[in-house]
Amino acid sequence: MYNRRRIVLLIVSLILAAGITFFEYTYFSSMAKKEQTVRVIVAGSNISAGSRIDGMGSVKDIPASAYVKDMLRADRPVSGFAKVDISKGSYILRSMISESKVPVIKDGMRRVTIGANLVSALAGRIKAGDYVDVGYIPGKETKEGSGQPAVIAENVQIYNIVNNKAGDTDKPKDNKDNQYDTDSVIPAAVTLIVTPEQAVTIKDMESRGSLFLLGY
Repeated sequence: MYNRRRIVLLIVSLILAAGITFFEYTYFSSMAKKEQTVRVIVAGSNISAGSRIDGMGSVKDIPASAYVKDMLRADRPVSGFAKVDISKGSYILRSMISESKVPVIKDGMRRVTIGANLVSALAGRIKAGDYVDVGYIPGKETKEGSGQPAVIAENVQIYNIVNNKAGDTDKPKDNKDNQYDTDSVIPAAVTLIVTPEQAVTIKDMESRGSLFLLGY
């Protein structure tokens, strides 16, 4: 009788274990099937900074949980210029793309940023890629020993222009009623591509007075 009871308990235990295993398998399989995927764009080949990216993307399916807003979905056209080098197979992010051609920093050159406003930045009528001269005006309180008004750098290229929120001034705002927010197009800082020597001169003179840009 005792042995028979043990056999019955063993059989019941095996049935319960099998039931639990089947339930777990069914549950996790259904969870895996429920995981949706999103088709995003990755680099189909190595893309150099400044290159046009049209036609250089490939489609990749990723879990929806891995998707971030900065990724490019495959259901939208991909066009523009690469701001940075993008390796083959890497995700192409919105922040990596510019609608206009991006200035390329050549060997030996540097980027330097100066403060700007609507007046000093040619009323905002400049954009990345343009060439300008940099002018200097001595400050009133430090005029003595600060030099004379002068052009301190000529024919330098603009790398980018940002507003007071560090956003590109030439990027349209996602607003159907008002494509551009007034504050978003007012320059607050301009980054220039210069030689190391020009960078030092520009920042030194900026500390002594004010700088302005001269357009061509």
